[in-house]
Amino acid sequence: MQPSECGLLSDFVKGLTSPTRLRILCALRGGAKRVTDIVMETGGKQANISIQLGIMRQKGILAARREEGNVFYSIADHRVLEALELLLAVAKGTRTRETRV
Repeated sequence: MQPSECGLLSDFVKGLTSPTRLRILCALRGGAKRVTDIVMETGGKQANISIQLGIMRQKGILAARREEGNVFYSIADHRVLEALELLLAVAKGTRTRETRV
């Protein structure tokens, strides 16, 4: 990573820094879904989920398409899921080391 890329990465990662946003990504692992489906799967409130979807779309994390009056959201680049799996592994490893100290 180049120093000039730090701002870009920081802005992108901010789109992932919410448990609700992470639950949305988990809900979308299997493919595109309507807002109502995402709300049911995450257990969130529709207004909050819609706000989070907008933030994630603005950051380029999600893509949206309109079909017969419904908006379907999907993960724009599935490498995001791979990155999250890597971060989770690092976080679990850090926790394990903390409990050993």
